[in-house]
Amino acid sequence: MGAVTRGNPLVRFLISRFDFLFRFFYCRMKFYRAVDFLMPRLYSSNYESLNSYFEIMAGALKKHKFKIKGKRVLELGPGNSYINAYNFLRSGASGVVLVDKFPRYTDTARQKSYIKDEIVYFQTKHGVKRFEYVDEATCCLNPECITFIAGDLCECDIDGKVDFIYSIAVLHHIKGLDRYIRRMHELLNPGGMMFHVIDLKDKLHFFGNPFLFYKYSDFTWEHFLTDEAVTYTNRVRYGEYRDMFAASGFELLWEDTISREVPPFRINKKFAGRNDLNIGDARFLLRKK
Repeated sequence: MGAVTRGNPLVRFLISRFDFLFRFFYCRMKFYRAVDFLMPRLYSSNYESLNSYFEIMAGALKKHKFKIKGKRVLELGPGNSYINAYNFLRSGASGVVLVDKFPRYTDTARQKSYIKDEIVYFQTKHGVKRFEYVDEATCCLNPECITFIAGDLCECDIDGKVDFIYSIAVLHHIKGLDRYIRRMHELLNPGGMMFHVIDLKDKLHFFGNPFLFYKYSDFTWEHFLTDEAVTYTNRVRYGEYRDMFAASGFELLWEDTISREVPPFRINKKFAGRNDLNIGDARFLLRKK
C-alpha cells in the first residue's frame, strides 16, 4: 500500500486533508478492531526484523566492552515476540524479564501458532537443536529462563535489579515517558546499559508524509487523535529524548539517526522553531552513571 500511495498525489492530498477523521475513528471509535479483523498480521511482530536488531545491539555492546554472559536482561514491550529473549539467553544471559503493559494474543491459537513459527525460525537461523526456553507443546515460557510480566513498568514489582534494558519501537508509545526513564535508571545495576530503537515518525507515514502529526496541538492530539490502549504516540522529539536521558542520569555512549524530508505544511506552534523535526528514527546506547 505504501508504494502506491506515495506515488499517488490525490491519495496523499486526501490523507493530508482528512487524516483527522481517520485518526478519530481509528482510535476513539475503535475502528482498529475492524482493521485487526481484516489484516490480522498488522499487530503481529516481525520476528525476522526483530532478530536483526539483536545483532546491532550485540555489536554496540561488544564495542563498549559489555559482556552479555551472566547478565540479567529486561525487555520493555516485547509485543508477541520472544525472539530477542532467546537471543540473549543463547548468548549467555542469566535470565530475561519481559514487561508489557498491553500483552497481545495471550494464550490464543493465533499466538501459539506465532510462537511455534518463531521457534522454528530461530532454530533454523542459528542452528539450535535443543530448545529450552519455551515448552513447545503448550507454548508456555520456561520461568527458569524468561519471566513475563503483564503490567506497567512503573507499577509492577520486579524482583531484583537488571544489567541491561532494551526496547524496539516502544518508547514513542509511552505516556509520561520521563517517569519510565527514571524507573529504568532505578532498575539498572551501577554501570548497567540500555539500548532503545525509537520510531519518531507519524504512524500514517506510509501515506507519504512522515510527520503529518505536527499539525496538531497537544490538546487535540491527546483528546481526539490517539489512545493509550490502541497505538498511542507521544510525539516526543529526538532532542527531548536526549534531554530526558541526561536528566535521569544516563550517559550517551552511541547513537544513530535517520533524517526524513519534512514536506511543506503548516505545523502547530508546539513544534515551531525546533531543529530536530526531520529526524524520523533514532537508536541510543546509554549507560547508567
